[in-house]
Amino acid sequence: MQKREFFDRFRPSKKHELKPIAPPYFGGEFNCAKCNGFCVSSCKRNVIVFSENKVSLNFKKNGCNFCQDCAKACESLGNGVLSLKFDEKITAKTSIDVSTCLAWNDVICCNCQDVCKYKAIEFLGVFRPVINEKCVNCGECISACFKQSIDIKAV
Repeated sequence: MQKREFFDRFRPSKKHELKPIAPPYFGGEFNCAKCNGFCVSSCKRNVIVFSENKVSLNFKKNGCNFCQDCAKACESLGNGVLSLKFDEKITAKTSIDVSTCLAWNDVICCNCQDVCKYKAIEFLGVFRPVINEKCVNCGECISACFKQSIDIKAV
């Protein structure tokens, strides 16, 4: 067995690609065939992306503030992928990479805590931020992190 073949076993394949993070008000099924991504243009924070007939969230610049504009836009087309009748939640898991986080590496930084309006980030003393059960996975902390140490993945 060649080295490349051996190490290719550990590389994520197409089957193991990350799932897209569905926006709040998501009904669980994509039926965006008759849609051109109208919900994307309705998002003033530019968090929603539309590709391959699916909507997902991208938190590189901003987080979601649950404004409902995307759901209202989708409902107006009669599409029903996003609707106010569905839960106002983002089904994902937010985590902190302690190896790159400034605060976990003895630098005073609390940007993630400062931007979190849900008080979902607590510090153990001055250092060591942890994400608590109040987290709604809005992604606001992701763009505030200098080192990009906060990540969110769909569950």
